[in-house]
Amino acid sequence: MPPRTSPRHLAAPAAPIRSAALTASAALAALTLLGACAADPDPAPDQDAGTGADFPAASLDGLRVLLANDDSMQAGEEDGSDGLGLYELRSALCAAGADVVVFAPWGYQSSMSSAISHSGSFGLGAHPGPPEEYAGDCADAPSGGAVHGVCVADGPCEDDSPSATPVDSVTFALHHGLSELVGWDGPPDLVVSGVNSGPNVASQIANSGTAGAAFAGQGAGVPAIAVSAGLDEDFTVAPRTYTAAAEFSTDLVARLVGSDLLTSDYMINVNHPHAPDGAPGTDVRWTRAGTGTVLIPEFTGQDAYELGVRVCEPDTPGCVPETSADADSTALLAEGAVSVSALTADRTYASGEDPAEVERLAELVAALGG
Repeated sequence: MPPRTSPRHLAAPAAPIRSAALTASAALAALTLLGACAADPDPAPDQDAGTGADFPAASLDGLRVLLANDDSMQAGEEDGSDGLGLYELRSALCAAGADVVVFAPWGYQSSMSSAISHSGSFGLGAHPGPPEEYAGDCADAPSGGAVHGVCVADGPCEDDSPSATPVDSVTFALHHGLSELVGWDGPPDLVVSGVNSGPNVASQIANSGTAGAAFAGQGAGVPAIAVSAGLDEDFTVAPRTYTAAAEFSTDLVARLVGSDLLTSDYMINVNHPHAPDGAPGTDVRWTRAGTGTVLIPEFTGQDAYELGVRVCEPDTPGCVPETSADADSTALLAEGAVSVSALTADRTYASGEDPAEVERLAELVAALGG
């Protein structure tokens, strides 16, 4: 496991800029349809898969995990779109022995990407707290399973308090909350963001608050994983899909620890397909982040222009087709497989990264499907 490093000091954060409200169902539907927009690339090269025995799952006893998301910590909506996935992931990690602390947005912050505040004050709120069936998770851990919602306020969060962003939440936790409120003597061993209500693949990764929160951890020198759930035919996430994604990701973490592959050199992005039976996926693909366009903005009206989204289709101006044979979007959306990618913040063209650095991780992912 990487050595602990002291968090960097940041200036006091400010009230976040809110993104334009997009219809969630339209955005998620577009993600589902992205597979139909992909170009016809050459087949991906075969991966040499080991076996699960080559990558044993280690105990997570005592692993200190900071858990965040972009859907909020409320979990009050009937469809679970406002944080149910966070509590499923917390439950799975706690059951595996990890000590999990939640610092997550007070309210819905989807598509906030890496937005961060630069001045102002943060407040915390615990109400309503975890849903009853998750209340006992991590109760015996050193942290007691603390759950904090982070808002922009001069005091404790109220029902109408503006929410902090996903990156605000992780930043506050890493640079103050975990040490001063939880009592940890250093950064967490791992930052996990999710399980998101809907996938985060291809061009949508740039807009994702789920990925943004994980990148905030990785950028501070902490290993990080983002986890997102696929959609059903109604463009919603079935509750059991959160369970499947949480169990898959917890097993992945255990194997990363057991294989000494838990590192902050990259952020791992997991997208789990629709799983109505709650069973973790066994068709697992080592993928790259696709570059195909998922959505384009659409404006309607006069004088006041309402922002909407339109699904990218082949030959639509402004839509870039997917050309990578092993794109995450193709694996998840067109083929219904679990997609696992290693992402970095370096967007430099031809960045010269050594593929050997992630070769063993690719072998681990391939072995998960064996």
